[in-house]
Amino acid sequence: MIRDAQEYGSLNVHMRSQRTDLFSAGTYNLLASATDYENLTQMLSNTRYNDIIGTEMEKKYPNLLVVDRRLSQHFVDQYNIFRKFIPKRAKEFIDLLSRSYFLNNVKIILAALHGASDYEEAQEMLLNLTPVENEETEHLYKAQNVEDMISRLTDEKLRESLENALGEYRFLDLVYPLIIAVDQYFYEHLSKEMSKLKGEDRTKIKMLTGSRIGIQNIEIILRSKLFNIVPGMIRKWLIATKMCPLKEDFREKLINTPDMETAFNLLKEASSFSELGVRLLENLEKDKPPLDNFDRYADQILIHRTNSIFRGASFNVSIFPAFFFLKEMEIRNLRVIILGKLHKRSTNEILEKIVLV
Repeated sequence: MIRDAQEYGSLNVHMRSQRTDLFSAGTYNLLASATDYENLTQMLSNTRYNDIIGTEMEKKYPNLLVVDRRLSQHFVDQYNIFRKFIPKRAKEFIDLLSRSYFLNNVKIILAALHGASDYEEAQEMLLNLTPVENEETEHLYKAQNVEDMISRLTDEKLRESLENALGEYRFLDLVYPLIIAVDQYFYEHLSKEMSKLKGEDRTKIKMLTGSRIGIQNIEIILRSKLFNIVPGMIRKWLIATKMCPLKEDFREKLINTPDMETAFNLLKEASSFSELGVRLLENLEKDKPPLDNFDRYADQILIHRTNSIFRGASFNVSIFPAFFFLKEMEIRNLRVIILGKLHKRSTNEILEKIVLV
């Protein structure tokens, strides 16, 4: 315990300090209640985000891609600033966790090359990372098509994972199988690196990362049901690591449920995500689409679990990814508010899409 306190003391202090600076429910209510976009701009000028997006927000017709890029880059820059406080014993795990930002660039390029998003706009969404990652990102962006991009990847394992998904990609004419392949590659390697952690490092990280994998697997299964994807293909798309809190027999039961109501009841009664099952059942009771607000419900559950890391002493590496998940949610909320005011949405409409940190 003394060694943990010594090695993680500085990280603990910095992350807790940053945690207190995140927007509160009161701040979100205030921003959402702005009379119009100009009023929102004035409010944000009094926050730390003024230096990040202030000049673009002041324009009559702001470029939302520029705003989004600045918010994302702010996140990555802050992440890299605080990485220096990670002790040596957890450095390799955090380095691999940081790989997710390059993989996010890969996903953006895949979607753009497929035509799921605008190719020119995709360049504005790419994150500025290390010189080596930036060079590879630029090389990938110049690809002629999806197959060409995959062939340009320098990571052999990632390239193999995507090549194995090309058949499903062509058959379904959806970029989704490729995005799943990237996630499977990432979590497989993250799981192996996590197994090297010891004590509280391993316990807490497994809880945080496992919760995210569990939610992702639930979403894969439920959304696949809407598109009548065959069970065999669903199984191939799951993140099947020991980090997933959903046992294999439970995943099988969920895949084989005959309808959404049965699936939601199974989540409610036989999983650690019972709250998600309850919220989804409410959709059916209110005649809403069955997966309406799924992401919001899931993120709120993940936030509750993430916040538990900050209760008591947090002398382990989990406080680092815990804070940055909360930071990710804050930036997402800010995007919701900015878009809401630009499109003249009511205060209640905006708040209904906010996930409280």
